[in-house]
Amino acid sequence: MRLRQIGPLAICSCLTVGLAAQSDWQTLPGKDFPLVGGTVGNTRHSALTTIDKSNIKQLGGAWMVHIEPGKANLWMQATPVVVDGVMYMASGHITARDARTGALKWQYPKGDIGRGGGPVGGPDNHFNRGVVVAEGKVFSASFGTTLLALDQNSGELIWQTELKTSPGGGPSFANAAAMYYDGLLYMGVAGGEQGVRGQFGAYDPKTGKEVWKFFTVPGPGEFGHDTWEGDSWQRGGAPVWTHPAIDPELGLIYITTGNPWPDTDGSKRGGDNLFSCSIIALDVKTGQRKWHYQEVHHDLWDYDGPASPVLADVTYQGKPRKILMHGSKTGMMYILDRANGQPLIGIEEKPVTQQPEQKTSKTQPFPIGDAFVPLCPEGIPDWYPSGCVFTPFWDERVATTPGTNGGLAWAPMSYSPQTKLLYLCASHRANSFDVNVFDGFPFRTRFAGYLNAIDPTTNTIVWRKEFPFQCGGGSGVLSTASGLLFRGQADGLFVAHDAATGDVLWTFQTGAGADAPAVTYEVDGEQYVAILAGGNQYMNSQAGDNLWAFKLGGTVPPLPAPRAPGMAPLPPVVKIAPELLPRYVGTYALPLGGPRQPPLAMTVTLEGDVLKMQFADSPKVDMQPTSDTSFITAGPVTSQIMFIPDEKGVFQMTVQGQGPLMRAVRK
Repeated sequence: MRLRQIGPLAICSCLTVGLAAQSDWQTLPGKDFPLVGGTVGNTRHSALTTIDKSNIKQLGGAWMVHIEPGKANLWMQATPVVVDGVMYMASGHITARDARTGALKWQYPKGDIGRGGGPVGGPDNHFNRGVVVAEGKVFSASFGTTLLALDQNSGELIWQTELKTSPGGGPSFANAAAMYYDGLLYMGVAGGEQGVRGQFGAYDPKTGKEVWKFFTVPGPGEFGHDTWEGDSWQRGGAPVWTHPAIDPELGLIYITTGNPWPDTDGSKRGGDNLFSCSIIALDVKTGQRKWHYQEVHHDLWDYDGPASPVLADVTYQGKPRKILMHGSKTGMMYILDRANGQPLIGIEEKPVTQQPEQKTSKTQPFPIGDAFVPLCPEGIPDWYPSGCVFTPFWDERVATTPGTNGGLAWAPMSYSPQTKLLYLCASHRANSFDVNVFDGFPFRTRFAGYLNAIDPTTNTIVWRKEFPFQCGGGSGVLSTASGLLFRGQADGLFVAHDAATGDVLWTFQTGAGADAPAVTYEVDGEQYVAILAGGNQYMNSQAGDNLWAFKLGGTVPPLPAPRAPGMAPLPPVVKIAPELLPRYVGTYALPLGGPRQPPLAMTVTLEGDVLKMQFADSPKVDMQPTSDTSFITAGPVTSQIMFIPDEKGVFQMTVQGQGPLMRAVRK
């Protein structure tokens, strides 16, 4: 679908404040926070107002518990849900806790959690993003692609079912929060990076039996099958990383999908590759496709859409309309009429640079309005090939922005009916790509995070705050009716902002990367705000297992700050004996990684008592010693250089930048 429509919008709120019945969950959460998205529309906006701008500085720790002692790297990304004073979450174990005290009521399994369910990260990879509570049960994904139901009161296993039934591909897994609506349970399957054919399905909450299934890569005879070359559809990817949104009035459920497979090699899968990198509207009862919008045609850049869509109601040209808002790793916001999938403000199909070997799409969608991160690399030296968003590549490495962890990954957005703004936190970073892999650089590049407030009537940024670390795969945003925004940071700080201006009103150190989404709820008349500070590999933050709850007058003190997120600090410069320097002089060849890419010439010269480095034909820069054998380059390009003697005693060079250690061979 390649549509363009331009026109003014006027926002109005259709959400009703109050407690939602389990059958709809359309009203703004108050006492409970029953879904990871707050509502079935994923607004993540609370009706609670006890904690406000006038008393926010009185907010303090109510309780903190360690939820997985002894586990060093759990990739914790879970959002708690709170129902009737009990907090339920998945963090390896699935647990129920007293939301007022943090005391454990039950956990599943009762013993060790065992091996993780993801394809990478080793045995501690349990990156489940949440649970849902309905019909007296707690529903959650578990190891691999297992969906299970536990008794809400005891945590005893009631049933479990295997989601993936199609053959082919590598390891698959389910890590999204389960979604429940009107007697059906919903869950998708991820694993697109391993060639799994993506799927999303509805299940009977009483038995776990499949009710319907939608494959995100269409098979023979299905709409969109002709967008896959040959039999590439069988392992086409398009995984479902996150929970959906639901419009009960329209009877539609909205899912977002990830990249096609092979991830960076388009030569094996000519065509647009539907329904990868897409928003898909399905009939909530039958799974029949009603419409779709593809955000990236024939993706090569891992530009999947792992963030959940957000729904709101608007007035458009004097008529009520329903919109869907979805931010992507492309760094752009896609605003659609959710009844028919047509762009409201306008999305232009623009010609893009072509790479015949990659069978690139001739055009890509560009939403009219503001990008929420820069769309071109910053700080990339002239000698390294680079380009802006959608720059193709083949057998030579090319740097582009946003990178694979740039833009908006899974950090949830929030929409406030009070300010009529959409809030999101996104990452700015580059990656290098060739046909075989995406990777880092032999130098350090710029990392940043941006907290954006976007007016969805114009798709323009109202205000923005910048941070020296990423946030697009982190905590996201929670808004409240008292005009506050809550979000965690990779540096461990839990932060409250003024929703109107973005100004910081309060901070608290949680002791680990606060990269999971926050929630707010009420018990015995007191409002609490809670967040899991467990770290996150993609945000490169310190791991932990600190589950915090806060209230006015709370007295639990903050913890010591964790290590800084991002790349390790550069070592200090030291003085070394000048007679050591001549042994490093020479020309070295650094492979840049592309299959046919010539190596980079790195020339080391000695001028006085200072070593100089020249990358290709660029100006020379000083090499500052950090030990007798280690140096950092000063100037626009920062690299860590280490000299190591080979078996003949000849010093060879290794280079560390952003990414793995690279070895340069002395000529």
